[in-house]
Amino acid sequence: MIKFLKYELKRSRGFFLIMAIFAIISQALLSIFYKFNSFEIENKNTSFFILLISLALIILSISLIFFTVRYKRDIFDKSSYITFTINISVSKIILAKFLASLIFGFLSLVIFVGSLIFTTKFLGINESLNNISIKVLILYIFVSEIYYSIAYLLLVFGITLSKVQIFRRYYSFVSVVLSIVLFTIIVWLLRNIYTISPVVLRFKDFAIQRIININGLDISMLYNGVDGKVLGINIWMLVFSILIIAVTFFYNVFLIEEKIDF
Repeated sequence: MIKFLKYELKRSRGFFLIMAIFAIISQALLSIFYKFNSFEIENKNTSFFILLISLALIILSISLIFFTVRYKRDIFDKSSYITFTINISVSKIILAKFLASLIFGFLSLVIFVGSLIFTTKFLGINESLNNISIKVLILYIFVSEIYYSIAYLLLVFGITLSKVQIFRRYYSFVSVVLSIVLFTIIVWLLRNIYTISPVVLRFKDFAIQRIININGLDISMLYNGVDGKVLGINIWMLVFSILIIAVTFFYNVFLIEEKIDF
């Protein structure tokens, strides 16, 4: 599988280069806008952080679309016979494609954060943004990758399910609408787990602690203290997310191996 993963990474170098350039340019422009107060509003830091999150989501969305389309082409289109001539199992093929998507999504966000560190220091605005911790950004990257994994696997699951005999005539519905509905349900469940079970795994000492007072609702899995510092991650949300990722992955493999006639 390692060789196939290397092949997947190698063939995606061009896409990664484009995403890296986009991340650097967009971040540089955003920092310049902040430097010259182009936001024209009082709370620049909040607006800057919101735009950072928005650009990160755009990067992940582009990666999600690109690798989902590639999955469909490599597994179910005419060129799929080349994929299955490789002497590795279906589970390893799917896993390699998933890991390649996850790695490039992660690296794109790392470059995005790296360009943030560089441009804010170069423009001399890093002190003005001291409430936006690099550690917090990295933790949000981690959480974003979890949600990215769920979204990717649900999309490819929808595409695979649409190839099962009973669903073939409803391809668009199964591959897109069903995936969106399932993702919405999962996010709703995660939100309720956050409210019902406020159990946090603290990053400081990796101890499990129950938080009594919750200020508002969040689906980011991260708890913030009064001072804005990240306390830890909701352990039940994390466990449930990993379970969803595992179940979706293995059921997708099962459908390809047992329920689809190529």
